[in-house]
Amino acid sequence: MTTSEAPEAHRYASEIIRLHEKLRFQRLPDAIDGDPIVSFADPAGLTTLSVTESQLPLRYLRALLGFRLAKFLENGFMDPELALRHALYHEPVERRAGQETLHVVTMDSAGQIVGYAALYGAQDASPEPLDSPRRRPFPAEVAHSVDLLSRFAAPGLDSHHVYETKRMVRDPSMTSSSCGGRVPWHLILGLGITLLTREAGAVLGDARQGGALRHLRAVGFSPVVIDGTRPTLPRTELMWPSYRNPVVAKPFAALVPPRFGRVLQVIHDVLESEPEPRWQRTLLNELTEARRD
Repeated sequence: MTTSEAPEAHRYASEIIRLHEKLRFQRLPDAIDGDPIVSFADPAGLTTLSVTESQLPLRYLRALLGFRLAKFLENGFMDPELALRHALYHEPVERRAGQETLHVVTMDSAGQIVGYAALYGAQDASPEPLDSPRRRPFPAEVAHSVDLLSRFAAPGLDSHHVYETKRMVRDPSMTSSSCGGRVPWHLILGLGITLLTREAGAVLGDARQGGALRHLRAVGFSPVVIDGTRPTLPRTELMWPSYRNPVVAKPFAALVPPRFGRVLQVIHDVLESEPEPRWQRTLLNELTEARRD
Protein backbone atom coordinates (compact mmCIF):
# COMPACT_ATOMS: atom_id res chain seq x y z
CA MET A 1 0.00 0.00 0.00
CA THR A 2 1.47 3.36 -0.98
CA THR A 3 1.41 6.39 1.27
CA SER A 4 -1.06 8.19 -1.01
CA GLU A 5 -3.42 5.21 -1.13
CA ALA A 6 -3.37 4.27 2.55
CA PRO A 7 -5.61 7.08 3.95
CA GLU A 8 -8.30 6.53 1.31
CA ALA A 9 -8.24 2.76 1.82
CA HIS A 10 -8.52 3.09 5.58
CA ARG A 11 -11.38 5.58 5.26
CA TYR A 12 -13.15 3.10 3.02
CA ALA A 13 -12.60 0.31 5.55
CA SER A 14 -13.99 2.52 8.32
CA GLU A 15 -17.13 3.18 6.28
CA ILE A 16 -17.63 -0.56 5.69
CA ILE A 17 -17.24 -1.25 9.41
CA ARG A 18 -19.76 1.48 10.30
CA LEU A 19 -22.20 0.23 7.66
CA HIS A 20 -22.29 -3.29 9.07
CA GLU A 21 -22.59 -2.03 12.65
CA LYS A 22 -25.95 -0.50 11.65
CA LEU A 23 -27.44 -3.57 10.00
CA ARG A 24 -29.94 -5.87 11.71
CA PHE A 25 -31.20 -9.25 10.53
CA GLN A 26 -34.22 -10.17 12.66
CA ARG A 27 -35.80 -11.99 9.70
CA LEU A 28 -32.83 -14.27 9.03
CA PRO A 29 -34.24 -17.27 11.00
CA ASP A 30 -37.46 -17.19 8.95
CA ALA A 31 -35.63 -16.73 5.64
CA ILE A 32 -33.69 -19.99 5.86
CA ASP A 33 -34.76 -22.63 3.35
CA GLY A 34 -35.83 -25.59 5.47
CA ASP A 35 -34.77 -26.39 9.01
CA PRO A 36 -31.40 -25.12 10.22
CA ILE A 37 -28.82 -27.64 11.41
CA VAL A 38 -28.73 -25.76 14.72
CA SER A 39 -31.13 -23.24 16.24
CA PHE A 40 -30.41 -22.27 19.83
CA ALA A 41 -31.49 -19.26 21.91
CA ASP A 42 -30.38 -18.46 25.45
CA PRO A 43 -31.90 -16.31 28.25
CA ALA A 44 -29.29 -13.59 27.60
CA GLY A 45 -30.92 -12.84 24.23
CA LEU A 46 -28.38 -14.53 21.96
CA THR A 47 -29.48 -16.81 19.12
CA THR A 48 -27.19 -19.13 17.17
CA LEU A 49 -28.00 -20.70 13.83
CA SER A 50 -26.05 -23.18 11.73
CA VAL A 51 -26.99 -23.64 8.08
CA THR A 52 -25.67 -24.92 4.80
CA GLU A 53 -24.82 -22.24 2.28
CA SER A 54 -27.59 -23.39 -0.05
CA GLN A 55 -30.17 -22.68 2.69
CA LEU A 56 -29.36 -18.97 2.67
CA PRO A 57 -31.01 -16.48 0.31
CA LEU A 58 -28.27 -14.51 -1.46
CA ARG A 59 -29.01 -11.29 0.47
CA TYR A 60 -28.43 -13.06 3.80
CA LEU A 61 -25.33 -14.86 2.55
CA ARG A 62 -23.98 -11.42 1.63
CA ALA A 63 -24.88 -10.22 5.14
CA LEU A 64 -22.71 -12.93 6.71
CA LEU A 65 -19.88 -12.29 4.27
CA GLY A 66 -20.21 -8.57 5.00
CA PHE A 67 -19.86 -9.17 8.73
CA ARG A 68 -16.73 -11.22 8.01
CA LEU A 69 -15.26 -8.44 5.86
CA ALA A 70 -16.04 -5.70 8.39
CA LYS A 71 -14.67 -7.52 11.43
CA PHE A 72 -11.49 -8.75 9.76
CA LEU A 73 -10.84 -5.26 8.39
CA GLU A 74 -11.41 -3.95 11.92
CA ASN A 75 -8.87 -6.30 13.47
CA GLY A 76 -6.30 -5.74 10.71
CA PHE A 77 -6.44 -9.23 9.18
CA MET A 78 -7.75 -8.13 5.77
CA ASP A 79 -6.31 -5.71 3.24
CA PRO A 80 -8.28 -2.42 3.07
CA GLU A 81 -6.62 -1.52 -0.23
CA LEU A 82 -8.00 -4.61 -1.91
CA ALA A 83 -11.42 -3.89 -0.42
CA LEU A 84 -11.29 -0.37 -1.87
CA ARG A 85 -9.90 -1.45 -5.24
CA HIS A 86 -12.75 -3.92 -5.76
CA ALA A 87 -15.41 -1.76 -4.02
CA LEU A 88 -16.25 -4.62 -1.67
CA TYR A 89 -18.97 -4.37 0.96
CA HIS A 90 -18.87 -8.11 1.61
CA GLU A 91 -16.37 -10.87 0.93
CA PRO A 92 -16.79 -12.29 -2.58
CA VAL A 93 -19.29 -15.15 -2.85
CA GLU A 94 -17.27 -18.31 -3.50
CA ARG A 95 -18.49 -21.18 -5.59
CA ARG A 96 -16.32 -23.93 -4.19
CA ALA A 97 -15.99 -27.39 -5.66
CA GLY A 98 -16.88 -30.38 -3.52
CA GLN A 99 -18.82 -29.95 -0.29
CA GLU A 100 -20.60 -26.70 0.41
CA THR A 101 -19.64 -24.32 3.19
CA LEU A 102 -21.48 -24.46 6.51
CA HIS A 103 -22.17 -21.16 8.30
CA VAL A 104 -22.62 -20.59 12.03
CA VAL A 105 -23.90 -17.18 13.12
CA THR A 106 -24.77 -15.68 16.51
CA MET A 107 -27.10 -12.68 16.77
CA ASP A 108 -28.29 -10.56 19.65
CA SER A 109 -31.93 -9.82 20.49
CA ALA A 110 -31.99 -6.89 18.03
CA GLY A 111 -30.83 -9.06 15.13
CA GLN A 112 -27.27 -7.70 15.03
CA ILE A 113 -24.63 -10.28 14.11
CA VAL A 114 -22.16 -10.58 17.00
CA GLY A 115 -20.29 -13.79 16.12
CA TYR A 116 -19.55 -15.96 13.12
CA ALA A 117 -17.65 -19.08 12.09
CA ALA A 118 -17.54 -21.30 9.02
CA LEU A 119 -16.78 -24.93 8.31
CA TYR A 120 -15.19 -25.65 4.95
CA GLY A 121 -15.62 -29.14 3.57
CA ALA A 122 -13.32 -31.00 1.21
CA GLN A 123 -13.09 -29.92 -2.41
CA ASP A 124 -12.80 -33.54 -3.52
CA ALA A 125 -15.69 -34.52 -5.77
CA SER A 126 -15.66 -37.99 -4.18
CA PRO A 127 -14.39 -39.01 -0.72
CA GLU A 128 -10.65 -39.68 -0.67
CA PRO A 129 -8.52 -41.44 1.96
CA LEU A 130 -6.68 -38.88 4.07
CA ASP A 131 -3.30 -40.10 2.83
CA SER A 132 -4.34 -40.31 -0.82
CA PRO A 133 -2.21 -38.32 -3.32
CA ARG A 134 -5.50 -37.47 -5.06
CA ARG A 135 -6.89 -35.68 -1.99
CA ARG A 136 -7.11 -31.94 -2.54
CA PRO A 137 -5.52 -29.96 0.30
CA PHE A 138 -7.59 -27.76 2.59
CA PRO A 139 -6.90 -23.98 2.70
CA ALA A 140 -4.79 -24.18 5.89
CA GLU A 141 -2.61 -26.86 4.32
CA VAL A 142 -2.08 -24.66 1.27
CA ALA A 143 -1.24 -21.53 3.27
CA HIS A 144 1.24 -23.37 5.51
CA SER A 145 2.55 -25.82 2.86
CA VAL A 146 1.92 -28.81 5.12
CA ASP A 147 -0.01 -32.07 5.05
CA LEU A 148 -2.12 -32.07 8.21
CA LEU A 149 -4.28 -35.11 7.64
CA SER A 150 -2.22 -38.08 6.41
CA ARG A 151 -1.25 -38.91 10.00
CA PHE A 152 -4.94 -39.57 10.76
CA ALA A 153 -5.54 -41.92 7.83
CA ALA A 154 -7.71 -44.83 8.95
CA PRO A 155 -10.47 -47.04 7.55
CA GLY A 156 -13.80 -45.22 7.59
CA LEU A 157 -12.31 -41.72 7.83
CA ASP A 158 -12.20 -39.96 4.48
CA SER A 159 -11.93 -36.39 3.26
CA HIS A 160 -15.72 -35.90 3.25
CA HIS A 161 -15.73 -36.40 7.03
CA VAL A 162 -13.19 -33.64 7.70
CA TYR A 163 -13.92 -29.91 8.06
CA GLU A 164 -11.73 -26.84 8.35
CA THR A 165 -12.75 -24.12 10.81
CA LYS A 166 -12.57 -20.70 9.16
CA ARG A 167 -13.27 -17.05 9.89
CA MET A 168 -14.24 -17.50 13.55
CA VAL A 169 -14.73 -13.98 14.86
CA ARG A 170 -16.64 -12.08 17.52
CA ASP A 171 -17.71 -8.45 17.36
CA PRO A 172 -14.94 -6.66 19.33
CA SER A 173 -17.53 -4.38 20.95
CA MET A 174 -18.98 -7.45 22.68
CA THR A 175 -15.89 -8.10 24.79
CA SER A 176 -16.98 -5.65 27.50
CA SER A 177 -20.70 -6.42 27.33
CA SER A 178 -22.56 -8.54 29.84
CA CYS A 179 -23.02 -11.40 27.37
CA GLY A 180 -19.85 -10.93 25.30
CA GLY A 181 -18.19 -13.92 26.94
CA ARG A 182 -21.07 -16.13 25.84
CA VAL A 183 -20.55 -15.52 22.12
CA PRO A 184 -17.51 -17.83 21.65
CA TRP A 185 -19.33 -20.62 23.50
CA HIS A 186 -22.39 -20.12 21.29
CA LEU A 187 -20.16 -20.51 18.25
CA ILE A 188 -18.46 -23.59 19.71
CA LEU A 189 -21.86 -25.13 20.42
CA GLY A 190 -23.06 -24.39 16.88
CA LEU A 191 -19.85 -25.69 15.31
CA GLY A 192 -19.82 -28.79 17.51
CA ILE A 193 -23.40 -29.86 16.86
CA THR A 194 -22.85 -29.27 13.15
CA LEU A 195 -19.74 -31.48 13.19
CA LEU A 196 -21.62 -34.28 14.95
CA THR A 197 -24.60 -33.94 12.62
CA ARG A 198 -22.26 -34.25 9.64
CA GLU A 199 -20.53 -37.26 11.27
CA ALA A 200 -17.19 -35.47 11.15
CA GLY A 201 -14.18 -37.45 12.28
CA ALA A 202 -11.55 -34.71 12.25
CA VAL A 203 -11.09 -30.95 12.07
CA LEU A 204 -8.22 -28.75 10.99
CA GLY A 205 -7.34 -25.11 10.57
CA ASP A 206 -4.88 -22.55 11.83
CA ALA A 207 -5.13 -20.51 15.01
CA ARG A 208 -3.20 -18.58 17.60
CA GLN A 209 -2.37 -20.30 20.89
CA GLY A 210 -4.50 -17.95 22.99
CA GLY A 211 -7.63 -18.27 20.88
CA ALA A 212 -9.23 -21.21 19.11
CA LEU A 213 -6.58 -23.70 20.25
CA ARG A 214 -7.37 -22.94 23.88
CA HIS A 215 -11.06 -23.52 23.28
CA LEU A 216 -10.38 -26.73 21.34
CA ARG A 217 -8.47 -28.18 24.26
CA ALA A 218 -11.15 -27.03 26.71
CA VAL A 219 -13.77 -29.10 24.87
CA GLY A 220 -11.65 -32.24 24.72
CA PHE A 221 -9.71 -32.06 21.46
CA SER A 222 -6.02 -33.01 21.39
CA PRO A 223 -4.78 -30.99 18.42
CA VAL A 224 -1.54 -31.79 16.65
CA VAL A 225 0.05 -28.36 16.17
CA ILE A 226 2.80 -27.82 13.61
CA ASP A 227 5.47 -25.27 14.58
CA GLY A 228 7.88 -23.46 12.33
CA THR A 229 5.78 -23.04 9.21
CA ARG A 230 6.02 -19.90 7.10
CA PRO A 231 2.43 -19.26 6.02
CA THR A 232 1.76 -16.93 3.16
CA LEU A 233 -1.02 -15.86 0.84
CA PRO A 234 -0.65 -13.94 -2.43
CA ARG A 235 -1.30 -10.20 -2.27
CA THR A 236 -4.43 -10.80 -4.33
CA GLU A 237 -6.05 -12.54 -1.31
CA LEU A 238 -7.96 -10.38 1.18
CA MET A 239 -6.53 -12.30 4.15
CA TRP A 240 -2.85 -11.94 3.26
CA PRO A 241 -2.17 -9.44 6.11
CA SER A 242 -3.25 -12.03 8.69
CA TYR A 243 0.04 -13.87 8.16
CA ARG A 244 2.07 -10.69 8.73
CA ASN A 245 0.82 -10.52 12.33
CA PRO A 246 3.63 -10.75 14.96
CA VAL A 247 1.78 -13.71 16.53
CA VAL A 248 1.41 -16.07 13.59
CA ALA A 249 -1.39 -18.63 13.49
CA LYS A 250 -0.22 -22.24 13.68
CA PRO A 251 -1.72 -25.06 11.62
CA PHE A 252 -3.45 -27.81 13.57
CA ALA A 253 -5.54 -30.93 13.08
CA ALA A 254 -7.39 -33.12 15.56
CA LEU A 255 -9.72 -36.06 15.73
CA VAL A 256 -13.21 -35.40 17.08
CA PRO A 257 -13.07 -36.77 20.65
CA PRO A 258 -15.35 -39.67 21.64
CA ARG A 259 -17.03 -37.71 24.47
CA PHE A 260 -17.72 -34.65 22.36
CA GLY A 261 -21.49 -35.08 22.51
CA ARG A 262 -21.38 -35.05 26.32
CA VAL A 263 -19.20 -31.92 26.27
CA LEU A 264 -21.63 -30.13 23.96
CA GLN A 265 -24.54 -31.04 26.23
CA VAL A 266 -22.71 -29.36 29.14
CA ILE A 267 -22.19 -26.19 27.09
CA HIS A 268 -25.84 -26.24 26.00
CA ASP A 269 -27.13 -26.67 29.55
CA VAL A 270 -24.97 -23.90 31.01
CA LEU A 271 -25.87 -21.43 28.25
CA GLU A 272 -29.55 -22.35 28.58
CA SER A 273 -29.52 -21.46 32.28
CA GLU A 274 -30.12 -17.94 33.54
CA PRO A 275 -26.79 -16.03 33.45
CA GLU A 276 -25.05 -15.70 36.80
CA PRO A 277 -21.72 -14.00 37.65
CA ARG A 278 -19.66 -17.19 37.88
CA TRP A 279 -21.16 -19.00 34.89
CA GLN A 280 -17.85 -19.28 33.01
CA ARG A 281 -16.11 -20.92 35.96
CA THR A 282 -19.06 -23.26 36.33
CA LEU A 283 -18.84 -24.13 32.64
CA LEU A 284 -15.10 -24.84 32.72
CA ASN A 285 -15.46 -26.99 35.86
CA GLU A 286 -18.27 -29.00 34.30
CA LEU A 287 -16.32 -29.41 31.07
CA THR A 288 -13.41 -30.86 33.04
CA GLU A 289 -15.75 -33.40 34.63
CA ALA A 290 -17.39 -34.23 31.30
CA ARG A 291 -14.03 -35.03 29.72
CA ARG A 292 -13.28 -37.44 32.57
CA ASP A 293 -16.57 -39.35 32.43
